[in-house]
Amino acid sequence: MDIAGERSARPAGLLGVRELRPAAVLAAFLVAVLIGVGIGFATADRGTGGVTITGRGALAPELTPTLRIAPWDAVRQPGRAHQMRVDDEPDPVALRLALSWTVADQIRAAGNRTVTAAAVTVPQGMFFGAIEGADAAQDQYWAIGRIQVAGVANPPADPHVWRRIGTGPWTIVRNGPNACTAIPAALIQEWKGQPAPCSG
Repeated sequence: MDIAGERSARPAGLLGVRELRPAAVLAAFLVAVLIGVGIGFATADRGTGGVTITGRGALAPELTPTLRIAPWDAVRQPGRAHQMRVDDEPDPVALRLALSWTVADQIRAAGNRTVTAAAVTVPQGMFFGAIEGADAAQDQYWAIGRIQVAGVANPPADPHVWRRIGTGPWTIVRNGPNACTAIPAALIQEWKGQPAPCSG
């Protein structure tokens, strides 16, 4: 039995495994990154509105103001529309601020990095409604209105249509001349026709 030969053979075998390990780790890392990118692309919201992300990767809390408990929560009819009042929300100012944040995000994404939500006003005359979901997480809240932006010569075109799903963030669904085509038909019927911000 060649003990010396056996001892020298083991390190050589282990060395081969050690040389392959970094390549295997790198390959696994690249596969994980590609899977993550693919999932992110497949599930990304392709709306026109941006969503503010804080430096820590968390959603800006201003985009998710507290909602009141839905009056229909005990007896649900998914798809049923409701006209709502901004003033019935726990904090109407916070709701309007959330909409202003989305517009400021949109303007910053277009290249004007200095605009803040404080420069954006959503005037009176906004329409607010909801479509019941199968549960609270699937309820859809809709807002339709116009904007005013201080210090911006060419703000995004009106009207603006916003949506919030469950307790998620408010986002801009669409803005401009054809924006109101995005409003669910059930809400249009509940409002007895196109809301005022959609006209002229």
